[in-house]
Amino acid sequence: MDKNKTISIRDAFGKSLANEGKKNNKIIAISIDLKGACKLNYFFEKFPKRSLEIGIAEANALGVATGLSFEGFRPFVASFGSFITGKNTEIRNSICYNNAPVVVVGTHCGLIGSDGATQSALQDISIMRSMPYFEVFQPCTPLDTKEIIKYVCKSKKPTYLRIARNEIPEFLHKNHKFKIGTPNQIIKGRKKLIISSGAMVYNCLQAIKKLNSSEYGLVNVSSLKPLNQRSVMNILKKYKKVITVEDHSSLGGLGSIISEIIAENNLNLKFKIHGLKNGFIDSDIPKELEKKYKMDINALTKIFKNF
Repeated sequence: MDKNKTISIRDAFGKSLANEGKKNNKIIAISIDLKGACKLNYFFEKFPKRSLEIGIAEANALGVATGLSFEGFRPFVASFGSFITGKNTEIRNSICYNNAPVVVVGTHCGLIGSDGATQSALQDISIMRSMPYFEVFQPCTPLDTKEIIKYVCKSKKPTYLRIARNEIPEFLHKNHKFKIGTPNQIIKGRKKLIISSGAMVYNCLQAIKKLNSSEYGLVNVSSLKPLNQRSVMNILKKYKKVITVEDHSSLGGLGSIISEIIAENNLNLKFKIHGLKNGFIDSDIPKELEKKYKMDINALTKIFKNF
């Protein structure tokens, strides 16, 4: 990825998948009438014979993907996260029960903007991390996306990719590599640890830079499931206070994952989950939504300082 060019996470996904399609002729793209929005169009243009348009029929698309996976293919079926993860029965009984190597891609997650409340996935992590055998990943930058796609294309496990539409400047080191299950420590601090995932990692990074203090550490969790407890514990033990930040419901997402690790290991530290409350978001441009739900840089700066 061009470090000087800001592109959306979803564009990085589409371009990376098309690039991997050159190396692996078992990859198939399955669209549910949203190939442009989900950025499968890059793959469709390069590999029309390995691209399927199912139409507005999510359950059918998941069935088609499962069948193709039985024949040795690695199908990527993409739709808005709120739509595709709602097909709980098909995912559970077709993909999970058979441990089928299908990649479910949910885009338009979090504070997506004017598309509206019904289009925005806010509960998808909690749904998909509960699905047997599924791995769950959420990239935070274009490079992170590219590295995760490399892994996923080689994997044979059921996988959920949470892909944001946010345009994120590349802030990871050019030699960054994705390591499954391993949290990525971006900044080492002394007292307060910020843990985030996906598009919100960038806002957290900017908020910490604004505070200009060595107190704050920052960890990105791209591998939500699996997540190596020992690796997380080794980081948590170095801090007195920990706060998670996510553009997802506070129930069942990143905050819940970290709180489970803290509780299971009897860690004595102050902990806070900063996520979205139970319900739906408003329709507005992403910048205004971030302000409203206190996910923008200024709001996060205040939250970190006062925690």
